[in-house]
Amino acid sequence: MKKKVLLLSIIGIVLVGITISFAYWQIILSQESTNLVNSDCFEIEFLSGEEITLNHVYPMSDGEGISLSPYSFKITNQCDSYATYQINLETLPHDNKELPEKYLKVNLSEKEETKITSKLTSELEVEPTFEDATSAYKLNTGVLRPQEEKEFTMHLWMHSDVTASDLDSMNATYQGKVSIVASYINPSMMILDELVPLVSEGSGLYEVNHEDASITYTEDVEAQNRLKQTEYRYAGSNPNNYVRFNNELWRIIGLANTPEGQRVKIIRDESIGEYSWDSSVSSINDGQGINEWSQADLMYLLNEGPYYQRSSGICYNGQNNATTSCDFSEIGLLPKSKEMIDTITWNTSTNDGVVYKYNNMNVYHFYNQERSHTAEKICSGIHCNDNVIRTIMWKGNVGLMYPSDYGYATSGGNITSRNTCFQTMLYTWNNDQVSDCMNNNWLYEVDKQKRTIMPCAYSGDARNVFGIYYDSFVTSDSSYIANDIYPALYLKSNIKIVSGDGTIDSPYEFSESIYQ
Repeated sequence: MKKKVLLLSIIGIVLVGITISFAYWQIILSQESTNLVNSDCFEIEFLSGEEITLNHVYPMSDGEGISLSPYSFKITNQCDSYATYQINLETLPHDNKELPEKYLKVNLSEKEETKITSKLTSELEVEPTFEDATSAYKLNTGVLRPQEEKEFTMHLWMHSDVTASDLDSMNATYQGKVSIVASYINPSMMILDELVPLVSEGSGLYEVNHEDASITYTEDVEAQNRLKQTEYRYAGSNPNNYVRFNNELWRIIGLANTPEGQRVKIIRDESIGEYSWDSSVSSINDGQGINEWSQADLMYLLNEGPYYQRSSGICYNGQNNATTSCDFSEIGLLPKSKEMIDTITWNTSTNDGVVYKYNNMNVYHFYNQERSHTAEKICSGIHCNDNVIRTIMWKGNVGLMYPSDYGYATSGGNITSRNTCFQTMLYTWNNDQVSDCMNNNWLYEVDKQKRTIMPCAYSGDARNVFGIYYDSFVTSDSSYIANDIYPALYLKSNIKIVSGDGTIDSPYEFSESIYQ
């Protein structure tokens, strides 16, 4: 953590006159630090010279205050990592009569954006960073990208509510420092131009802790730890997580864990149509498909076939390899969009079918089982006669959401808390007693059945995969059944979003022009 300081002194001087009913003040603002301060690769440059003197200044309106000569400084991040910064005004003790901060007002501007505090109130108070500071007030926060600089102008004045009856403002001195506190952060978190504030209720970005997760798909401790990192997931009935991708609306699932590290995961806002996860000839699993993603018909469609090629063709949509014509010439992936997609190891394990069956898992169980070492068939018979080898990993570009993605997308509510939803089996989320779990989940849509990427191990067949069904609960069904398909993918870590507010009317936009 780096601290840069600039010393400010404000001296209030009263000139007493017999025939006037109010006092005049003179404020002297001086900066006693050197013009250039460097520490590591975070730099502050003072642009206003060594002193600003404001003569014959009195309690004034906001308009008068921001018309005064400003003090300017510039902060530069010369590192290759992202940095957050917080600009504070900190009060220092001194030997003279102290001018209370409540009489001050600050204007801090970055380019054309202006922030005026409503005086220095308790709502702005933060912990001081200097040991001898008596109080501190947060003026601004933000993010600096690698090699980025930001320039600020600051005005400081005595606000117009101060009168001659405020005796503690007379012959008083305010002394303080501006502190700029910076810390470097995980660049994967910084797909957004500014940090999205975390929430603890309602719709927004939540922290998800995986410290106690059981990851068994690999013995590589580093890979296991990557999947145990704290995630950041959008949850609630309608969070502001819309993003423009592929010239259409997608939504951000969150900063999600992968075996390669954390990546931003997004999902298409609308279905691309109803298609089979997989189908097969009548002699294989009774024509009802094979639940192995690496060889599934839908995997081919999304990663090699018409959707990936932005073309038309034939797609599967029923038992016994039933097909239908499909046309993705308008909604398939654009070449520039494909350049943004990271090739990631997707965990494609199943539940074990014994301890964890398709109808007795909560979101924590799903997260663990998706990343387990379980992949074998546990069945025999007409629905289980394929000879396909099951895998626990698939490396590719476009997949589907996990069941746990759906589980972590709920914020809960007043009746059923988010934590209670997490402890409740996803198979029972259509129960009226836990209706908050589905009603406050943006991934749930009435009258839509959404497939997930996770196969289901079941003693009766080798065809089933998990999905979210009409009534909001998670269960499994035959892979040949045509359901709504919502492609999901992970963005490369160097892709940045720098504009928009995440609403449907102003979705997040990428930092460069990527579309033809």
